[in-house]
Amino acid sequence: MSAPDPHDPYELRARVLRLMAARIRQFAAELDMCAAAARATGGMRRFAAAMAAGEARDVAQHPDLAELNVQMDGYYGGPA
Repeated sequence: MSAPDPHDPYELRARVLRLMAARIRQFAAELDMCAAAARATGGMRRFAAAMAAGEARDVAQHPDLAELNVQMDGYYGGPA
C-alpha cells in the first residue's frame, strides 16, 4: 500500500477533522477536570465549616481553652 497523497483534498480534510476531534477531546477533558474541582470545592467548604463549628464547640465547652482563645485574640489583635 502506498502512502497517501499529501495534496489530495480529501486526505487534507480528513487530517483537519482528526486534529479538530483531538482538540475537542482535550477540551472535554479540561471540562471534566473543572467539574471535579467544582465538586471538591463544595466538599472542602462543608468540611471547613464543620471543623470550625467543632473547634468553636470545643473552646466553648472547656473554660481553659476559652481563656487561651481570649489571650491569643488579645496578643494577635482579635479574631481573624
